[in-house]
Amino acid sequence: SENSLQSLVSLGNICRSPIAEAVFRKLVTDEKVEHKWMTDSAAVSDWNVGRSPDSRALSCLRNHGIETAHKARQVEGSIFSFLFIPMLCL
Repeated sequence: SENSLQSLVSLGNICRSPIAEAVFRKLVTDEKVEHKWMTDSAAVSDWNVGRSPDSRALSCLRNHGIETAHKARQVEGSIFSFLFIPMLCL
């Protein structure tokens, strides 16, 4: 079957989008459909590239039993060549 891509974008990619990415990954894993999804998150800015999520974001995830090894990155122009991909801007 064909995979679907969910792209989550925020300003810095250290708070909202990594939380949304981790939660989405957990949901599809819990539903045993992770093989059908490719999930990604990125920033519109380059301010935090390479940084881990904000400590408050990590605390929020931990409080809900969700772990992440996310490192912030900036949106690449190539993502816009896939205009049919759902992009959730946070």
